Amino acid sequence: ILKLVVPTGKVLGIDRDADTVDVLRNSVSESRLIIEHGNFADVEEIARKHNFSKINGVLFDFGMSSWQLEESGAGFSFKNIEPLDMRFDRKQPLTAAEVINRYSANELTRIFQEYGEERFARKIALNIVKRRKGRSFKTTTELARFIEKLLKRKSHIHPATRIFQALRIEVNHELEALKNVLPQAVALLKSKGRLAVISYHSLEDRIVKQFFKQNARSFINETNKLTTTHLQPVLKIINKKPAGPSVEEIVKNPRSRSAKLRVAEKI
Repeated sequence: ILKLVVPTGKVLGIDRDADTVDVLRNSVSESRLIIEHGNFADVEEIARKHNFSKINGVLFDFGMSSWQLEESGAGFSFKNIEPLDMRFDRKQPLTAAEVINRYSANELTRIFQEYGEERFARKIALNIVKRRKGRSFKTTTELARFIEKLLKRKSHIHPATRIFQALRIEVNHELEALKNVLPQAVALLKSKGRLAVISYHSLEDRIVKQFFKQNARSFINETNKLTTTHLQPVLKIINKKPAGPSVEEIVKNPRSRSAKLRVAEKI
């Protein structure tokens, strides 16, 4: 992006992971790049702080880096023995261990269903509560093996995958942040400015799709009214169907296979 906006264009980068921010600050020396450790849900406040207003474009990438999965030690993956942490920002108090070992069976069922779309949510939650009475869960592999033994592996996808997704979303309040940040991004854009969003699972993509659709409407027909209600649309949807990675990109980076890109333009 920096190369595309030479010579005077500036880029504001925001990340919740302090280690990721440090790595970028140490590897890129470019005055036109401003890097901020923070939550993208606070994008309006952060943008004002750095004098960004009426901007040309906003890109949100809700994916995790390979470094976070493989080297951060934060428990995002169950391939290695790591603590049940899953915080992007290590300063926040809530961890995955707190959720697994303290939440009630009803609360666990809710997040497994809502954030993991797990059909065995109730069964998993009840068995977790039963097991932790004798010994609490401490590591990623401990939890993953427990779920695998409980459900048995029936496909190439590990049975704990959806549970780990649900825990990460709960710990970092990801969907709430996404819902809060989209209108802020639109407010920051200038006319003809574009909002691009890369999501990696159906929960995120659904929120983005609905937001774009609602803000692109020019009319609605309400059930309790006989006449059409005309609206002033704020966005124009650029791609009706989300764009995905090319075959070449998937070969180079298999983790990109689930990525979906949606783009809208401010009217």
